[in-house]
Amino acid sequence: MPIDGWLEALPGQDDRTVNRDVTDDVALFAGRDHPLLSSRTVRHHVSRLSAHLLGGEAPGAPNLMDDGLRRALIGYSLYTRQLDMVQDRATKHICRDGCERPPLGCCNRSHNVVFSLSDIMMQHPTGLALRMGDALARLQAAEGSHHAHGAPTGERGCPYLTATGCTLYLFKSPLCVHYLCPTVADALNAAHGPEAAPFVEGMRRAAGRQIERSTDFMEPGLIEAAVRMFSTRGGAGSGAEGWPDGGASGNA
Repeated sequence: MPIDGWLEALPGQDDRTVNRDVTDDVALFAGRDHPLLSSRTVRHHVSRLSAHLLGGEAPGAPNLMDDGLRRALIGYSLYTRQLDMVQDRATKHICRDGCERPPLGCCNRSHNVVFSLSDIMMQHPTGLALRMGDALARLQAAEGSHHAHGAPTGERGCPYLTATGCTLYLFKSPLCVHYLCPTVADALNAAHGPEAAPFVEGMRRAAGRQIERSTDFMEPGLIEAAVRMFSTRGGAGSGAEGWPDGGASGNA
């Protein structure tokens, strides 16, 4: 379970003020809908990440993160965690076994970067969006280092790509987490028929979006579209975390 392993390894501050803020964060996100995550997973995820961000992201580092930025990052990570579950189930095997441009495929450049200088000059993103981009870069470095387990990264293409795949699960850039190449999109359409269209279109829309606000990092209704896509071909079981046919995710 790579995601939970990294969350458990995160340093986090533990004092009365921080614990109160963590409790508030957990209550906030536990009250929201996360179609593919159990309430237990949400509470653990939020409590670990919140304590880490409140502690300044690194031992001894000052906490410069306000409530708005911290909660925007937590919300994004819950969203990307669910997208990672979708990709585990539907697309990663295509990238691994059927990529038409191995070994780099779509990871041939540093698409992990949220804002280039030209993006900032042309799009004029809000202050919160810019701070999210900066924080994502730091969190990518921490997450990528943990999951690489010492393997070489960035020898070609993306700095978080190893010989066995991407080392990011929660803090991929919006472009990385949403991009579907034509091969993957065609495979989803072939496997799921018309019910794949809302998900595929939502992914493409999000991947191509110019980010100006913090809300632009995510695509509304995308996880629900994935659930509907799978439910049309799945069974009616109510088994493991979130999936309409009871399927489980290795990272949930």
